[in-house]
Amino acid sequence: MAPRTLWTILLKIAGLFIFLQILNGLPRLFEASTYLLNENHDSVIMGMIAGSLFSISIYLFMLIAFVFRTDWLINVLRLNKGIAEEKLELNIHRSSVLQIATIVTGGLILVDSLPLLLKGLFNYYQQINVFNGFKRYPYSDLIIIHLVKVLIGFFMVTSNRLIVNFIERKRKGKVKTEVTPG
Repeated sequence: MAPRTLWTILLKIAGLFIFLQILNGLPRLFEASTYLLNENHDSVIMGMIAGSLFSISIYLFMLIAFVFRTDWLINVLRLNKGIAEEKLELNIHRSSVLQIATIVTGGLILVDSLPLLLKGLFNYYQQINVFNGFKRYPYSDLIIIHLVKVLIGFFMVTSNRLIVNFIERKRKGKVKTEVTPG
């Protein structure tokens, strides 16, 4: 394995963990925005929303750079400079490493969100007579967010091969625009 390939694997793994951080920042953004819609337009809430949007946009830029523009990032950061082009002896394929990282990231999302989802559902069912419906429950948006995070984590664990193929599609050259006559 060449040093450039090792850097590519490490950066793509870091990109998967950045995806985890994006998912962790979304509940704060939704909580602040729903509070803003229900209450007055306080400058503190607007600051929270602006800060959340700014941090999520930086994370999205990093996610795109780390996962889909890895070669560009290696060139810009000059990660290959000063490293001799010797072969590193690792007998594991890069897609296997990405598959393991995807499973671990999905597992972390599941472990983080499943208890919060169950807690939210339990609290809702305890207070079901007070709010007359899920829509009026003040924490219904957080329950939905945690449900989506659980589904994403489950998808990452169960469909890791599909995710790795999506990440690696450019390197494999599978994305080609073909014009069929007809």
